[in-house]
Amino acid sequence: MDVSTQDSLYARIGGRPAVTAAVDALYRVVPADDRLAGYFAAVDLAQLKEHMTALLSQLLGGPERYAGRDLRVAHLGLGITAAHYDLVGAYLLGVLAGGGAGDEVLEAVRRTLAAAAPDIVG
Repeated sequence: MDVSTQDSLYARIGGRPAVTAAVDALYRVVPADDRLAGYFAAVDLAQLKEHMTALLSQLLGGPERYAGRDLRVAHLGLGITAAHYDLVGAYLLGVLAGGGAGDEVLEAVRRTLAAAAPDIVG
């Protein structure tokens, strides 16, 4: 682990165990929400969790790098509404906060969610 990783938001929230726990919690609640379940009916949740773990790790300055499809391509044609996107974002922020993530982490995730919205909502 290099110095930048040691000082990263990723390290501050607890590294891989904390990111994995947050992603596991997210994908327990999101597919169980009737408003969102349809988006996840035919999805390989194990693979989705791997991608999300890598994406969140990268966002927070961890060692993992997201190597999945471009977010726009991955979500093309799913018809994700702004309300549903915001709901998933709220769940993500909630599980991170519940896991002890501080304001700096939550703000970084909020900024990323806002920046990624045009690639996902449609």
